[in-house]
Amino acid sequence: MSRPRSRTTPGIGRSELLLVAGTTTVFLLLLVTWAYVNPALHGPDEVANVDAVVHLALGQPWPATGDLHYVQGLLAQNVPAHLPPAVQRGTFADIIGDGTLNPRGNPMSQHPPTYFLVQAAVAHLIDFGSRRWDLVVLVMRLVDVVVAAPLPVLVWASVRRATRSPRLAVAAAAVLLAVPQVVQLASSVSLWVPVITAGALATWLAVRVLTGDRSWLTAVALGGALSVGTAVMAGGWMAVPFALVTVLAARRSVRAAREVVGRVLRALVVLAVPVVTTGWWYARQFIRTGSPQPDPFAPVTKQWPAGEGPDPVQFGGTFWNGISDSFWGQLGRYEWPLSPIIVDSATVIALTAVVWAASRRTVDRRTMLVVGVFPATALVVVLARDWATYVGHLSVRVDQGRFLFPALAALLVVQAVGWRGLVVREQVRVRLARAVLVVAPLIALAALGLLYVGSFEEFVFRVSAAGKQTLWDSLPVGRGVLGGLVVLTAVVGAATAVSLWRWFGRRTAPAPATAPARLPADRRTDH
Repeated sequence: MSRPRSRTTPGIGRSELLLVAGTTTVFLLLLVTWAYVNPALHGPDEVANVDAVVHLALGQPWPATGDLHYVQGLLAQNVPAHLPPAVQRGTFADIIGDGTLNPRGNPMSQHPPTYFLVQAAVAHLIDFGSRRWDLVVLVMRLVDVVVAAPLPVLVWASVRRATRSPRLAVAAAAVLLAVPQVVQLASSVSLWVPVITAGALATWLAVRVLTGDRSWLTAVALGGALSVGTAVMAGGWMAVPFALVTVLAARRSVRAAREVVGRVLRALVVLAVPVVTTGWWYARQFIRTGSPQPDPFAPVTKQWPAGEGPDPVQFGGTFWNGISDSFWGQLGRYEWPLSPIIVDSATVIALTAVVWAASRRTVDRRTMLVVGVFPATALVVVLARDWATYVGHLSVRVDQGRFLFPALAALLVVQAVGWRGLVVREQVRVRLARAVLVVAPLIALAALGLLYVGSFEEFVFRVSAAGKQTLWDSLPVGRGVLGGLVVLTAVVGAATAVSLWRWFGRRTAPAPATAPARLPADRRTDH
């Protein structure tokens, strides 16, 4: 049974729901705009994902790891320069032709075919062979947009449950606009999208368990959220340690041995669901190849010259720049990074807040520690992978910031808990929340500008007649749709921003003077 909500916990009013709906709508419109403007196949690893879908849509079986090769006709559309005008693009049947394969291997064969089967079913529903190929890619992108649409709601629900602060929860949802890499990835054809949403869902359910929800239904649902991620890719398993820790570290209602047994049983249920439903795939891969996720390419190892070896300082600098760039925004096909001023400032502020909050007794450090297991696990995975690459290949190119995206909701919970404990003055809290309303849309606009100049202006910061014409020719169904999206996003965004600005400034009862870390979760409250 779940713990009943305390009377001091703020209820969810109509105005808050409308503001969450407005924030979610703006996020959704931004995703649709990205999906429409970004040239087809120019998303991160998009050609590999679309190619894997095409193989299954053509009725081919899912090959063994390393045996999937690109369809030559599709790969030919992945040109580094501008795509031909939309009216000159052929159907999928035209570009596939006789199905000739390119010798180049497609790395998607290392993953389960789950995501690609779903997209292949969608392709069949729209009779993809007779449709223009870029329109089919657009439909696949919109499927991912729908999958990613709940992200602001899940972030809001997770932060609200962890902090009991409606203001902080809505502001955290708006922060998603300030992470352009998530926006680009969620509006591309990418198997990461369902894993990101599943990670956010798992975060919300885990935070419920951590703050006192002891229902078996929540435990089973948490296991189900893990299963969605692990059914798509091995990266989904990064959420499992976090889920188990939250169940075992949940707040106690009574000090009894039976509660300890109950926690262990719930943890076993949470673990059993993904193991039973998807573990067989990884067990089969391990039996066949010796690895649960084998490398699709033949291993190549280089030897360090005599007297030389890995340099942790050099690796650390490269890792810092690569992970921060590819987390905040390395747009296109990892071609166009956001300004280092934005990236480094955001990274330093976020890390400073966490470290500072961890040193303060007024902060709920327990929640920060437990929820932080999720992003910490992802970071360790990326660090281990990139260090192994560096040692074996004598160089490293870090672009794995997306590994942190399944834990994005958890990262925002950690940030929210930390800022809530650090900032106690009501006026400062209002100013910080309003700052999010200014900074997040500006970063989103800057990212759209970077997409435009990178895709249509040869990465020259200008708006030329030739660049605009290239954009108009590139749009799948004309400029009218883009104009409608821009106007609708601007109107809904402005209305939501004004409403949030006013709502953030509402006066509320002062928060309890007692340190939040020493109070039961259901009694902590502020606006």
